[in-house]
Amino acid sequence: MRLHLIFFIFFFSVGDIISQVSILSEGEWFKIGVVESGVYKIDKNFFDVNNISLEGISPDKIKIYGSGYNGSLPQLNSQSEIIGPQQIQSLFSGNQDSKFSDNEFLYFYLQSSDKIYFDSLENNLKVEKNIYTDTAYYFIHIGGEARTLVHVENNPNAYNREDVSAFHTFNYENDMYSIIQSGREWYGEIFSPGESFSIPFDNFISNTDLKLEINLISRSTVPSSFDFYLNNNLVSDVDMDLVKDNLYGNKVLKKKKIIESKFELSSSNSLELKYNGVNSAISYLDNINITGRVELRYNGSQFHFYILPEYENIITKYKIKSSKIFGEDLDGNLNLRTWDISYLYNVKSMDVNRDGDDYFFISNDSIFSRKILFDIDNLSYPFYEKKIQNSDILDHQNPNLLIITHEIFYDDAQRIKELRESEGLKVKLVDVDDIYNQFSSGNKDVTSIRNYIKYIYNFSDENLKYVLLFGDCSYDYKDRIPNNTNYIPIYQSYNSSNNIFSYSSDDYYGFLDGGEGEWIENLSGDHELNVGVGRIPSKNLNESKSYVDKLYTYSSKNKIIGDWKKNIYLVADDGDNNVHQNDAENHFDLLDNESKDYNIKKIYLDSYDQKLTNGVKTSEQAKNKLDKAVENGSLIINYIGHGNEFLWTEEKILDENSIYNWDNRTKLPLFLTATCEFGKFDDPLITSGGELLLNKENGGAIALFTTTRPVFSQTNYRLNSQFYKNVFKKVDNQFYRLGDIFKETKNGSLSGPINRNFALLGDPSLQLSYPKFNIKINGIDTLMAGGKVYLSGEIVDDNNVKMEDFNGELFTEIYDKISSKLTLGDESTPYQYREWDDLIFKGISSINDGSFTIEFVVPSSIEYHYGIGKISLFAADTISYLEAIDNQTVIIGGTSNEFDNDVLGPEIEIFLDDYDFVSGSTVSKSPLLIVDLFDKSGLNITETKTFHMMSAIIDDTIEVYLNDYFSPSKDDYTRGLIRYPLNNLSGGKHKVEIKVSDNYNNMSTSSVVFIVGSENKLNITNLVNYPNPFNQITNFKFTNGEIDQPLEIKLEVYDLRGNIVFSLNKIYEFSPELIDDIQWNGKDLNNYPLPQGIYIYKLQVNNLLNGAKIILHNKLFKKI
Repeated sequence: MRLHLIFFIFFFSVGDIISQVSILSEGEWFKIGVVESGVYKIDKNFFDVNNISLEGISPDKIKIYGSGYNGSLPQLNSQSEIIGPQQIQSLFSGNQDSKFSDNEFLYFYLQSSDKIYFDSLENNLKVEKNIYTDTAYYFIHIGGEARTLVHVENNPNAYNREDVSAFHTFNYENDMYSIIQSGREWYGEIFSPGESFSIPFDNFISNTDLKLEINLISRSTVPSSFDFYLNNNLVSDVDMDLVKDNLYGNKVLKKKKIIESKFELSSSNSLELKYNGVNSAISYLDNINITGRVELRYNGSQFHFYILPEYENIITKYKIKSSKIFGEDLDGNLNLRTWDISYLYNVKSMDVNRDGDDYFFISNDSIFSRKILFDIDNLSYPFYEKKIQNSDILDHQNPNLLIITHEIFYDDAQRIKELRESEGLKVKLVDVDDIYNQFSSGNKDVTSIRNYIKYIYNFSDENLKYVLLFGDCSYDYKDRIPNNTNYIPIYQSYNSSNNIFSYSSDDYYGFLDGGEGEWIENLSGDHELNVGVGRIPSKNLNESKSYVDKLYTYSSKNKIIGDWKKNIYLVADDGDNNVHQNDAENHFDLLDNESKDYNIKKIYLDSYDQKLTNGVKTSEQAKNKLDKAVENGSLIINYIGHGNEFLWTEEKILDENSIYNWDNRTKLPLFLTATCEFGKFDDPLITSGGELLLNKENGGAIALFTTTRPVFSQTNYRLNSQFYKNVFKKVDNQFYRLGDIFKETKNGSLSGPINRNFALLGDPSLQLSYPKFNIKINGIDTLMAGGKVYLSGEIVDDNNVKMEDFNGELFTEIYDKISSKLTLGDESTPYQYREWDDLIFKGISSINDGSFTIEFVVPSSIEYHYGIGKISLFAADTISYLEAIDNQTVIIGGTSNEFDNDVLGPEIEIFLDDYDFVSGSTVSKSPLLIVDLFDKSGLNITETKTFHMMSAIIDDTIEVYLNDYFSPSKDDYTRGLIRYPLNNLSGGKHKVEIKVSDNYNNMSTSSVVFIVGSENKLNITNLVNYPNPFNQITNFKFTNGEIDQPLEIKLEVYDLRGNIVFSLNKIYEFSPELIDDIQWNGKDLNNYPLPQGIYIYKLQVNNLLNGAKIILHNKLFKKI
């Protein structure tokens, strides 16, 4: 043991030595378990029953191993340094012929999963229940060196005194209930007024000092009490404390009752608890501990006892009574044995001798000792669990990323490993069961996972940066709740009674310094993360595959190319004296000063009308704005305000239905949710909004910085601010990965336990899709109303050198001066805020050999006073998929000398479904509105005055603003296109009127009428294409309700500018129920491969018998 101890100290102080070799890598290993402490045996029958061959195996090659610890692993790093199973001493009963024969057996002491220790302050034995497992697991190892024997103590012959008794502790604890579904403490029997509970206990000596410690839990808001009866005699009572009925206070209060006295006891004793109170009272039993003296008597069952220290050299002869006459083994030793089990890994055998009809042993009582009395003829087997596969997780190659997963998700974890290795990271993938085997002898213990991470961190010379936990977790370590999903456990706080200060956190796995790990739950207990830890909380293979598929999509730059990455949304709740909006404004100021390249957009709830319907507040405007933000795409979406596990704001601007309806698989944002519990992923009985976002197959989030418990707005703000100080930070010219951002954010916002309720859901080794290059404009003059503007520029690298091999498109947005706005003041006073939202130009320009030009007319509807505007630029190379981002400030104001006296409004052409439409035609049940626009002065897209906005008026009643659906033509500011789906129209005649103005505020209107056919006119349903997205081939299928009818099928595919890129005609003389034999190879009409992007396809089905037809539209995504 001494050599091992020196090795471990050396190991954890040196970071660059070669990794070790696990003893689990060789030989045969078998997992066994016990529920109760005691001496156990294994014999030939045990091996035969469990199909373990002993052919050629000598008994001295069979060994027992444990974790090396008493109970669960110590949290403190400096006390938790064992890196492999430790051998437990054993003895063999049998001959020495190197064969395991009948009636021969190996026996050894195995402790239960609980920690059993001597408390020197209370001078008493303590039992600390293991929070992770009720079964203690050990290993049988066959092979290698000879086993270590139980040390035989040389007992003294002389003694100072005699005794026939010793101390014994009876402990009762039955953990069944977690009150707040958080924290590590569970409680036992539940009491309502009038209920009682009786516990039988061991035979202590009558009329000697007996100590009863009863720990109770009050959950009652009304007065209540317990009465305690010993053998039906009232011995004491206790009044329970009152729990205050508030949202964020303590939900339970602890009450300890200690009763010390001499009691008249019998051979059968019981303690009864009776609960009193009014009907609504409720309390729980936590545990009962009874300590006293017992007679040393062997009655056929193993018997634990202990001896308190005398702190002087006292030698005692302990006399043992038994009705059984014991025989002797081959060596002449009595089969009645006493072992000193004070230290599990240093067990000592003490001589037991006859003393007339009794037996005795002699003990030095100067120190505390704990002993067990047993008969080697009456030993039980441990239960057999399984054979352990050889593994060596100690071997590694200094990884940057460590993935810890459950065997269920191993294949998907392997996909992440391959993805990150393709990016140049070194990755180690490990099954969590192998960690348990290596560091805690097969016991599920969160500290074993932490210890393995610490081992890799130290042995990689601190090269380890990211830890990914792949698999869901649970607040229930012991599978007491149904459908538990505790695949990779999470750390639970000591506090288990207060929603605010109780937490679950994966941060524990990132505390790797020697003095860390105990994690006292106050400011003095704050630790800093050494690595960035994230989790993919998959409950099943569908969820794991969906998320890993999204990682592959997000990491393939050709699939997510686009200027949506320049958007950041700040979403803020109302009320609370505007604290949420004020916090959001402070974040805006920080970003507007330090991250100017990005467009900071705002959705402040108090800026939108709210309606009260049946007592429920809603804001359809805010909800639609958020849905549109997700649809259009955003690099980051940050919510600040009230919420819960399933929604944002009381008005539910985000809920489960929102997430279900999103389809943003190629525009996946990082969500930061500074709200209560939205990412609560350790409750298997619910699926939180954060989990829905992460696991959504066709969209949602690429990752979340989210909360797992209730939080305070003050600490939210600190953490949120630190996030923005780190999210765009570079080291060695490389952007941080999510794990770096999370680590620095957490370390910069320490606030005791209330900082720990934030978690990273997603892959910590993921890097956000940052544009890597810059854009330069060659000189900008003042932009004046009515003036025609010509700009030129180039794409440049970090050294400001032109990238002449950059070819693609430039997306330009120009904003008038920052505007000042005022919220409505629905729940607090109106709040003033600023926003870059006055868009005056949006265009697309070609980039050739790194150069581009921009041409447009400045709208006459700008604010005429001079001030600073903003030019937002985003470039995408459509061949290499490189991207660039930049911004320029520009003076905007006044009137140009070139002001044109243009008096003609835009030309408007309106179509529905396709360009064959003429006014009065019958259209599909969900027609697509297509509007082609032209004006020589350019099309007005400003929104400061609603009468200038592009709009559609449906049936002279409903006005829909169309600016968000306008797409400018490339290299031509005079033209553009609107495409808008007209859903939910009733069958029959309708009218749509289009209103558009030009940059000189000349308004044009045009209208058409159309007939929406009956939905049952032609029964075609379930139109889909698959796969979607696709690369080489996509298939179209739909359900045909016109079985055996002659049908003509016409399929057309369009790009977003309305150009037809593919068409197909097919006739079915006798049409089947399912039509699924239509394919497209992603090439255009000239058989050239089309670029990646979103395309719209139109399916027209005509019944050749009765003339009925239907037109359906849908979207597809082609990837490279």
